[in-house]
Amino acid sequence: MQVNDNKFSGIGSVLLGMTALALACMVGTISLINQVSELGPRVGDIVSFDPTEPFSRDMRAQLTATPTDSRRGATCILDVKTMHETGGSVIIEARQPQAPLGFRVHWAGGASSAGSTDCGRSADLLLSLQDIEMLAMAAGGYGVPVRKQGRNAIMSSASAVQ
Repeated sequence: MQVNDNKFSGIGSVLLGMTALALACMVGTISLINQVSELGPRVGDIVSFDPTEPFSRDMRAQLTATPTDSRRGATCILDVKTMHETGGSVIIEARQPQAPLGFRVHWAGGASSAGSTDCGRSADLLLSLQDIEMLAMAAGGYGVPVRKQGRNAIMSSASAVQ
């Protein structure tokens, strides 16, 4: 009695193919998860509030920020309306995705809010991803407005000639 090698060979080929397909799917899924975790703002991104740019009157977001150098529990307020009126920018300095307040940012500009809740003209703060996305939405996105970039480019080229 002879063993039918073709039957076992066919099953082995199917199992080998299924294993290879499963590994390829697993590698693709892991790669996709890594890419998704990298979405969102990156270190060095800037959110600029320009008083000369149009601003929605309906925008009234007030975000609670935690100064990095403060005692535990101390907070200040980022009022997007005030920030737009006084001008300034938020620059992302560090990202710690595991922490609830996963972004260390630097605010520089005018007042961040009225009264005693103001973060000051310059402050290192901790914010969540949702807070940064709200600031970016209020400012019209990430980056510096194109109009300002053109003006700075002309001024820097003029100073380079001198």
